[in-house]
Amino acid sequence: MPELQFTVLGPLRAWRAGRELRFNRARDRAVLAVLLAAAGRPVPVGEIVDGVWGEEGDEAPDRVGALPGHVYRLRKELDGPAAERSGASVLRHEGKGYRLDVDPDLVDRTAFLAGIAEAATARRNWQPERARSLLTDALALWTGRALDDVPGPFAAHERRLLDGRREEALRHRRDLDLELSGPSGPAPGARAVHRPFQLPPDLADFTGRQAQLAEIAEVLTGPPGATAPLIRVTGPAGTGKSALAVHAAHRAEASYPDGQLYADLRGVGSEGVPGILAAFVRALGVEEPAVPVDPADLRALFHRLLTGRRVLVVLDGATAVEPVRPLLPTAPGCAALVTLAEWGDPGAGPDGGHTVRLGRLSPADALSLLYRLLGPARAAREPHSARALAAACDYLPGPLCRAADLLLRRPSWSISALVLPVLERQRCGS
Repeated sequence: MPELQFTVLGPLRAWRAGRELRFNRARDRAVLAVLLAAAGRPVPVGEIVDGVWGEEGDEAPDRVGALPGHVYRLRKELDGPAAERSGASVLRHEGKGYRLDVDPDLVDRTAFLAGIAEAATARRNWQPERARSLLTDALALWTGRALDDVPGPFAAHERRLLDGRREEALRHRRDLDLELSGPSGPAPGARAVHRPFQLPPDLADFTGRQAQLAEIAEVLTGPPGATAPLIRVTGPAGTGKSALAVHAAHRAEASYPDGQLYADLRGVGSEGVPGILAAFVRALGVEEPAVPVDPADLRALFHRLLTGRRVLVVLDGATAVEPVRPLLPTAPGCAALVTLAEWGDPGAGPDGGHTVRLGRLSPADALSLLYRLLGPARAAREPHSARALAAACDYLPGPLCRAADLLLRRPSWSISALVLPVLERQRCGS
């Protein structure tokens, strides 16, 4: 059977062997959108019905009864005459649901998300030119508003998700344009040509922590002192240390016009520090042949490059300050923001650094975060269950985000259905 190709980054369209298929009914397209998002996997009938009709019970009283008609029309168009004669079909009834047996790689959504993920990896590996090329290719897949002609709550959720990722990709490409066209200037045996903007994307759903943000901002945006300030963010797992550090760094971006350097230190021991330092030096514009091999020379070059510049260094997931000290700037006008596990050594040391400690969110902030993650309409339908879920997650942003992500991927689930499993996992210590 000829391979089918689909696009959802614009109007939902499909082709078989180069011929465009026609889905004239809006509800047929809505059913197809739900099945495409789970290409190759069975989707329960209840999940399809919720995704297509949502709360429209009065308008479509027999939604389950209407579904086979939509499936029949889709199957007839997707399979074509040859498949109809052979009895083979790409859209099959399986268990208590339906499965669209197509290759996910032939859906433009898959290529777009893979492209921006690969671009993020390239950017973390200090390959800005490759990252920009990947983002450009991914963004070129768009032909309009995602699922522009598809009704239903699933399409609306998918549209918000994909539009958000598109805006994020556009912002990253603008940052890379600035980085790759930064002012040039002399460096020891090299040219400093880049202004690195390596921060991960900011979280649109960031909620609470206003006191801690103000505390960090007071240090980061204050007048430069004699040395570069160091801020440590500590707290147990799930308190959102990384999210706070990245959000605070984005808010302070204007105070560091010469760029932001970022490294994820999770799983990186002290032996990996020279490699990160070399990558920082390259990101600041030093060409590969001029990067010193000796760690002492490398550290000296790093500090010379930062002299007279305003650069913020964000180190995420350190176990202690001392092993990463070579990565910390010392030049006035620069600053460092380091996240540490609660059990990590805060290591006050001679630098007089500032420590910000995180714990649980307030119940009000935890509930507000859940409303923002799920969308106000869904959370408002079950206010008591939403409060119970926030409490079951111990008012920690990490577990709340994971719970909300699970609910968003299961639009047929109620919030209350998730509360008991969360409590059970807590009782089991998992």
